[in-house]
Amino acid sequence: MKNKNIIILGAGLCGLTLAYLLRNSNYQITVIEARNRLGGRILTKNTSGETPIDLGPAWLWNQNTNLLNLLKELEIPIHQQFATGNAYYQSMARQPPQLFQLPENQEPSYRMAGGTNSIIKKLSSVLSSIDLKLNEPVLNLEENVHQMDVRTSKSTYQADLVVSTIPPGLLVNNIEFTPDLPDSLVNIANNTHTWMADSIKFGLSYHKPFWKEKGLSGSCFSNVGPFTELYDHTNYNENRFALAGFMKPELSDLSSSQRKKMILNQLEEFLGKEALDFISYEEQCWAQEKFTRAQSHYLLSPHQNNGHSVYNHLYFNNKLIISGTETASQYAGYMEGAVRRAQSVFEFIVSSNS
Repeated sequence: MKNKNIIILGAGLCGLTLAYLLRNSNYQITVIEARNRLGGRILTKNTSGETPIDLGPAWLWNQNTNLLNLLKELEIPIHQQFATGNAYYQSMARQPPQLFQLPENQEPSYRMAGGTNSIIKKLSSVLSSIDLKLNEPVLNLEENVHQMDVRTSKSTYQADLVVSTIPPGLLVNNIEFTPDLPDSLVNIANNTHTWMADSIKFGLSYHKPFWKEKGLSGSCFSNVGPFTELYDHTNYNENRFALAGFMKPELSDLSSSQRKKMILNQLEEFLGKEALDFISYEEQCWAQEKFTRAQSHYLLSPHQNNGHSVYNHLYFNNKLIISGTETASQYAGYMEGAVRRAQSVFEFIVSSNS
């Protein structure tokens, strides 16, 4: 594989980690991203109050050793998720939320300083030798005798090896293949759950952490909705304050303004009128994001077919590898899975050249 061209599809965590690992190799690396930004499903919004709010993944845990080691290598600090004090839980409609004490000695979770986009920024900052193509959806992959032709909305590229980090469901529905992919792969890909595809995340920034002043953790849980989970989202330096959480996926058909109104009504019910004195409101409905959720009719359970053995095979005579967090053998569908899968693909590429 030495001195040959590798094209990586997708500039999310998995794609950029693979590019990072390959950066000092003798390969010519090109990363092609359909969006006009890096990060994929990692998305951090800096609000008007300069509070970083993670609208994609936010947390990591002690067992996420590969991700933690990468953060250490990149010199990205982490901080423990605040979970001290009382929380609210609403079990049924027309029943007010009930106050309860969060259990002590919970397994700690952590967040990255500056939000999860910190790792995307740091990875991309050291990829000066990597050719990054943004706002360039891939339309067709065609196998020729000695290479793969990658046709995008703007150009056509040739590669000796293509590594896709696109969610499998998107890959088989949004890109044409010549010749066709095996039916066995297409069937599994169509029935592979895509991380974040059903999620609606939101966050509100505040001038002060009024919930902490009341002895509250900021954690709220509801079986009713519109939000189902809410957490403190104070930043690393503890000088910018926010609450962030998840909405019910069924609200994806509503407009952003409709969802916002519902969230504010629920926040007032849980936390009082102070919750309405926010600086900014942010949300991300991933189901409406065309480069996250495939337009299919498959109803999938969380993590369904993640890490399936079909993703361990190479296709088009060893010229196509299907990667991404959904294909990881461990921690599939999480940031840890994205990093581990990038590392395993890197190890394969290196070993196949030795």
